[in-house]
Amino acid sequence: MSYLVSKIMVKDVMTKKVLTITEDPPIEAAARIMANNKIGGLPVVRGEHVVGIITETDLFKVLLEMMGPREMGVRVTAVIRKEPSQLARLTKAIATSGGNFVAFGQFSGGDKSHRLVTFKVDGLDEQLVRQVTEPLVERLVDIRVCCD
Repeated sequence: MSYLVSKIMVKDVMTKKVLTITEDPPIEAAARIMANNKIGGLPVVRGEHVVGIITETDLFKVLLEMMGPREMGVRVTAVIRKEPSQLARLTKAIATSGGNFVAFGQFSGGDKSHRLVTFKVDGLDEQLVRQVTEPLVERLVDIRVCCD
């Protein structure tokens, strides 16, 4: 078995039609290509030359930073209606109460009429964040003080 494995060359198992991306598109373009094609790495090219690679680990780091893991705050996950000004009302209510957004992300809400939002704020305690948020969302999924 070891003898057979030792005879396998990289050229025999490598992908020959490699998808690539240039340096200029936003990160979500690379993520979409990788997800749609079920690949874990995407070479980054400048002209004919490979200048880097974006990997699943790189995308995971971006997601992690978007969620503000190194900052304390009240983290909220809620379902909102996908309608004009829903996010504006929510962010205005937090800001008016003295809260500061540390992180914010929105995701598909299960159906096309809703979105799932996750955000972290500092400057407010959990009870006040709950009080300000609940009237403006369809459903509060989770709320907690977290991270450091």
